[in-house]
Amino acid sequence: MHKLATIDFESRSACSLKKTGSWKYSLDPTTEILCLAFRLPRWERGRTALWTPAFPHLEMPERGTKDLVELFDWIIKGELVEAHNAWFERGLWQNIAMPRYGWPPIAPQQWRCSAAQAAALALPRGLDDAAAALGVPLRKDAAGAKVMMKLNKPRKPRKAEVEAWTVEQGKAPIPRLWHESVELFEQLFAYCRQDVLVEEAVSHACPNLSESEVQLYLLDQTMNERGFLLDMDAVVVALDLIQQETTRLNGELKVLTGGSPEKATQRKQMHNWFLSQWCILDDTKAGTVDAALQRDNLTPAVRRGLELLQALSRSSTAKFQAMRNWACADGRVRGGLLYHGASTGRWSGAGVQPHNFPRGTVTDIAGAWVALKSRDRSAIEAFNTKVSG
Repeated sequence: MHKLATIDFESRSACSLKKTGSWKYSLDPTTEILCLAFRLPRWERGRTALWTPAFPHLEMPERGTKDLVELFDWIIKGELVEAHNAWFERGLWQNIAMPRYGWPPIAPQQWRCSAAQAAALALPRGLDDAAAALGVPLRKDAAGAKVMMKLNKPRKPRKAEVEAWTVEQGKAPIPRLWHESVELFEQLFAYCRQDVLVEEAVSHACPNLSESEVQLYLLDQTMNERGFLLDMDAVVVALDLIQQETTRLNGELKVLTGGSPEKATQRKQMHNWFLSQWCILDDTKAGTVDAALQRDNLTPAVRRGLELLQALSRSSTAKFQAMRNWACADGRVRGGLLYHGASTGRWSGAGVQPHNFPRGTVTDIAGAWVALKSRDRSAIEAFNTKVSG
């Protein structure tokens, strides 16, 4: 029998959850909890509870405190708490609910995750997809999901708001604005309650993880909370060098194409330019470009155009931006490992994707670092020539 409390948070933030990962998102000062829906296993079937902070400007008081105390008692007794993709809930609980609202800590060994439970069975991690695969009749609230996406990020100021603010405050920046109303929040709260019921149903439809798998999952969470350390000075240098090289290569591309396109990111124009040079490509994706470079009938201009596109599209360079986005203040990336990320059971990565770094060939790391941090292209080329020679 599953004896777990099921919880689900909804939140909003100026921080991008997709760009930064959920742990750094939970540490961002603009991130706010909008509600927590939860259910205890001893409650009658279908009962959920909802806690929300107060929204005084909407005349919405704090609610759900009595039920929240019952959840706290459950946690303090050391009972288990489950969520779907619990890493998100864990971050919000630890980094927002505890310091801002004084909620009790949930010990690492108390956490369970129904998404991990499904993934261990080679089932989809997505809540609705897992429910469908398991034949669970409950589904997420589709209309509520749209409301959630509307409420979870700032909105642009309306023209009338800009004009009124300018009259009153001049050139002072407009404060952050949100989509919010009593009606929208009530829709969000209903959506969150429904998620809890679906999550519990998915959990019940799955067999419990074996004890060894539970320990492996808890180890995964410990590793993710500890994170892995990055040399942020090196990341900044890498991003500077990438920007310099991108500017240089795009300048060469602009001369080669006569100004259309001006840069490799203008994919449609890039594709049209190759057509104008009698080089037919299905698209300008990396695999297509790599294959085209194997042709032996390319003109020098087309070959160079393909080489420039290839160099300017390297996914490995995007890793440095992901590193800056995901790294917390202490330089550690948290949440970069995904338990049972592959159906075979192996881990996969998120954000920085530490599993698929290019294999290093440089052994003189100290020399490489001296050359790189100089930000001098000729010094870097000289070091590469020395290494390869």
